[in-house]
Order: sequence, then structure tokens, then C-alpha cells
Amino acid sequence: MAIRVGPINASQADISMVLTAEAVKKCAGTYRGVMQFYEATPGVNVSGPLKSNAGACELTASVPWAALSEKVIQLARGDMLQVRFKGDLVDGKTVTKVNWMLPAPKAAVLLTEPMKNTVQRFAKATDLQLGTLGLKSSTVNADITVQSPLGFDLRVMHATCELEIHGKVVATGIKENFVLSAKHATVLRIPITLNHKSLLSATGNVLTQLGKVDGKLVGWVRVKLPGGDVDFPLEFPIKLTLL
Repeated sequence: MAIRVGPINASQADISMVLTAEAVKKCAGTYRGVMQFYEATPGVNVSGPLKSNAGACELTASVPWAALSEKVIQLARGDMLQVRFKGDLVDGKTVTKVNWMLPAPKAAVLLTEPMKNTVQRFAKATDLQLGTLGLKSSTVNADITVQSPLGFDLRVMHATCELEIHGKVVATGIKENFVLSAKHATVLRIPITLNHKSLLSATGNVLTQLGKVDGKLVGWVRVKLPGGDVDFPLEFPIKLTLL
């Protein structure tokens, strides 16, 4: 058995419990009931059709972000996702009571798309501007705007990032201990240190001649949970401009 997460958008996330034939004797009809995460209460009222797929039975619910309480984060674990469904299976006039609890280790949590693609719906990075090139290094600010979909503030351990140009890392940076606000967009200003020698090696004469070069900002946002840390990948195409 497994749990599939996605699609995810600004208002909701689809959560699918992928159940075996042994767990569901007949994959037909509809379901109605309450879905809980890490046994947090209250749960989320859900309903919909059961779907048979490749020999498994899938119960897929669209869970609004607004329906998730801060208690879910307080109980969450970084090494597993735990989902419980309590309710009815309805097949014609037959109603069957069920109480399914599915603890899926991290490896059994399936994503409908790479997490870095999902994160890009909620975060945007601005282009970088660099003054004159000296001999060794300089520091510029990488600004990443994050609009959290959660209904409560989220505390983050740190965000790290690297600037890659033509596959070579030319700058690194970190921002520690900050909060992603639920009420408004949060601008993360991450100071990153550019190694001028690495930058010139990666760009050749392109940067000095054209004054700009395409790059990629990559990194991780780490959230500390009671059961272990969770990392969310960052990846943004950016342009580095020489002023």
C-alpha cells in the first residue's frame, strides 16, 4: 500500500490512499467520511468515487489547505506520512463502515510531479545583479518570494542555495531561522557569496562581454518536525547581470 500526493495547487492538495485488494474486497461505488493526518483532530470531511487502478483500489480526496490545522504539523513526521480514513463505502444500497489507517514510509509516498515543480507554484526568485568584478569574491542577495498556502505560520530551520552557471557552482548562501507567514508573502533575502574565479571560469567571456548570463538557483528549505526534518527543493532559472 502507498500514498500518492498531488496534484497540488494554491487551494488544495489531492491525497490518494492506494489500497490492496485484500484491504478492499470490492472497489466500487463511493466513499464518504473523515480523513485525518497523523491522527490530528478535527479531520477533513471528504467524499468521492473509489477507483480501480492496476489491481489496486484508490481513494482520492481533495484536501483544502484551509482545512489543515497547525496540529497536523505539530504531530507530523519527516520519515513517514500517516493518513486515516473513517467512514462509509457506498455501493448501491450497501453501506460498509471502514476505518483504514495507512502509515507510508517516505519511500512509499508517491508524487504526481517532482517536488521542485510544485514549490515553483508557491515561490519565485528574482534575477541577480552584480557590481564590478574584483579579484576574489563578493556578496549579493538572492530574493525568493514565498506565498505559503497554509492557514498558519510555519517556522523554518534554514534555507540554503547555490548559484549554478553551466553546471558549475559559483556561489553559495544560507538563511537560518525564519517564519513563512500565512497572512502575506514572505521575501527570503539570502546573502550568497560569489567566487569570482569560479564565475569567470563558468561564464568565459560571456558575462564580461554581454553583461549578463543565464544561471540556475538551486537549494533546500528545511522544516524541523518532531519525527525528523523535511527538505523542500528549490530550483529557479535566473539571470545574473553585471552592472
